This record gives sequence, C-alpha cells and structure tokens, in this order.
Amino acid sequence: MDTPANLQLATPGDLQRLLPLFRAYQDHYGQLTNAGEEQTRALLSDLLADPTSGFVVLAHRDSRLVGFAAVYLTISGLIARRIAHLGDLYVVPTSRGHGVGTSLLDAVSAEAKRREIGLVRWLSLSSNTKLNAWYGRMVPPLGSFDLYLRPTDSEPSPTAVPAPDR
Repeated sequence: MDTPANLQLATPGDLQRLLPLFRAYQDHYGQLTNAGEEQTRALLSDLLADPTSGFVVLAHRDSRLVGFAAVYLTISGLIARRIAHLGDLYVVPTSRGHGVGTSLLDAVSAEAKRREIGLVRWLSLSSNTKLNAWYGRMVPPLGSFDLYLRPTDSEPSPTAVPAPDR
C-alpha cells in the first residue's frame, strides 16, 4: 500500500525547497515558458508572502517534497464570483499514480472552501491526453478553449485606451 502524501500550505520559509520542483515543472513544459530562475523565485516569493493573492499546497512523501499545487485567487466576470485558479500542479514522475495529485487537488478545494471561494478552475493543454483523462475522472470538462497570449511589451495598437488623468 502506498504511503499517503503529507500535505501542508507553503510559507515563505518553504521557498528554497519549492523552487527546484517548480523549475522542474517549468522544464517539463519546455517551449511554453522562458521564465528564468530569478523571475520564478520572485513570483513564488510574492505568492507565498501574500495569502490574499493565492496559496501553494506542498506534498511530502517520506520527508521528500514530491509535488505542489499553486493557486492564484482571481475573479471570473463570466460567473461574477471569486475563484481559485489552479495555475500549476506538479508531481515528480516517481510519485505519479500514487494518489499525490488527487490529494493535492482535494487540498486545493478544501483550502478554497475555507476561504469561502466556491469554485476551483484550471486549464490543461489538449495535447496532454494522459493528464486530461485523469482530470476527467474527477470532473467532466466544461469545454474546449483556445489559449491566446499577447505580450504587453509589443507595440501598442492604435486603439489603445488612454490612461486617465490623475
């Protein structure tokens, strides 16, 4: 029988242990990220220091950090509610298939509920069929979405909204 994962909410003191695992997660997605280590460190530092922006759940097995779930608190105008966006979920390959991911998702839902947030949302690449099949066993997918990313450092469009005078 598998040893269950021990779960805890991350604190700023967990940054050094979390960073290598978060970088492994980023490396897993390769071309989708160009975030460097310092940029990632700054993001995690901000997230861990400000509980109003989100939270991270850590999973340990045999005193080793084997997974995490990073959640960003936001709103959805479509449904007019606060939501918890599960932005990043990662379990080391040797711990997959042992209930760690499910435990992390359950902990995310419980923490969101504790914060009186009634919905956890996440997105997954359609090409990640194995992961999506696992997600689908927990909840049915709502639908398909196309993801568009527009860097803000590009030239502004001629229809840019002017900033208000202050």
